[in-house]
Amino acid sequence: MRAMLPEIKELIASRKKRFIKKVASYFEPADIAEIWSDLSSEEQLVLFNAVETKFAADIFEFLKEDQMIDLLNTLTLTRKKEILNEMSPDDRADLFATLPEQETGKLIPLLEEDEQIRTRELLAYKENTAGGLMTTDYITVPEQVKVGFVLKEVRNKAKDIDFIQKIYVVDKVNRLKGIIPLKDLLTTNPQRKVQAVTESPFVSVSLDMDQEDVARVFEKYDEHSLPVLDKLGRIKGVITVDDVLDVIKEEASEDIYHFGAAAVTDEYLSANPIKVAQKRVIWLIVLALAGFVSGSVLEHFSFLLSNIVTLSFFIPILMNTSGSAGTQAATVVVRGLATGEIRLNDIWRVIRKEFLIGILMGVIAGVITALRAIILQGNVLLGYTVAIAMIAAIVIATSLGGILPILFKKLGVDPALMSGPLIATILDTTTLLIYFNVTMWLLWRFH
Repeated sequence: MRAMLPEIKELIASRKKRFIKKVASYFEPADIAEIWSDLSSEEQLVLFNAVETKFAADIFEFLKEDQMIDLLNTLTLTRKKEILNEMSPDDRADLFATLPEQETGKLIPLLEEDEQIRTRELLAYKENTAGGLMTTDYITVPEQVKVGFVLKEVRNKAKDIDFIQKIYVVDKVNRLKGIIPLKDLLTTNPQRKVQAVTESPFVSVSLDMDQEDVARVFEKYDEHSLPVLDKLGRIKGVITVDDVLDVIKEEASEDIYHFGAAAVTDEYLSANPIKVAQKRVIWLIVLALAGFVSGSVLEHFSFLLSNIVTLSFFIPILMNTSGSAGTQAATVVVRGLATGEIRLNDIWRVIRKEFLIGILMGVIAGVITALRAIILQGNVLLGYTVAIAMIAAIVIATSLGGILPILFKKLGVDPALMSGPLIATILDTTTLLIYFNVTMWLLWRFH
């Protein structure tokens, strides 16, 4: 798409709406959204107003939030009404949720009455729950009708719904009784009763289910859409797989930012450097304060370093190795918690596993480090010291790396906050204490 940007700009400059509309129709809305930032504000407006409302609304939904808001502010009142009413309910609610309450209050009256009701209902749910993810675009039918009636309903309502894979069978008070797959509906005699093609039991999610748990349900049952039910079993909305993909991307990005002790920034390139620095510096201060503890340990054992200078040669090796081992363990456990592979009651299994892994890795790293001390420094006692310290440090590092994310999760804190830099800093202090105490014990024992 970007390869054709000069031609597209030239076309827009011609201001010939009929040609712009025709050429734009050859592309997907997502492709046009991709080059949106390469167009000037004037070019964006010309292009957007040239295409038909449905296509424009599709482009609008693919834009980034800041781009949506900027464009919305440039549209005429009539065009604004058209786009907002054409948007899918969940995307519209997501946009309104990012706006100040006063601005949302001005936009909602632009919607048709039924769309106002749906929007207010969706805005009432918490953002990171099934209720906040769902759309109210779905088709329900009574349980006592025939297949022919359902087919007629689908034909009447399909033009207003982007995603139809299932039809939902409800009773008189809107409780979900079963689901009709679209394929079964289309291949069944129209004279048959709905019950003949209704699937029950069915998979569903609750309104207040966390979005990460919703994503796991989709993965477990390999679904493309799921109904959202309230506590009485009434259907309130539907979540589609495209929304779940957005959740997975959002949660993965958040975990990566947390684990790298970086600021959570939605758009890196467009972010204000001052604001990013303000967020990141908090972590740096925390890590610097934690580093002071390591410095205090070195200061406390300075008498050892002044008497046995060669001890200092192995400090970076021990700290880097144990820090890496701890970060490796923490990464695996954080990922396991995120995917549901590791549960909170698996803590003892994790401890046993990481303890064993620590011993195996510690012995290998310890032997290599000891050989360096013996060969290059010619000091067997130093070799024993660094080997024992290395084994102990790695065992503790892997064990802590496995335990801490689970403890964070138990406390209701995002386990990804047990970031790589944070656990490495904790292990720096631990490793120094192990190293110097092992040294003092061996010196006392053999001298």
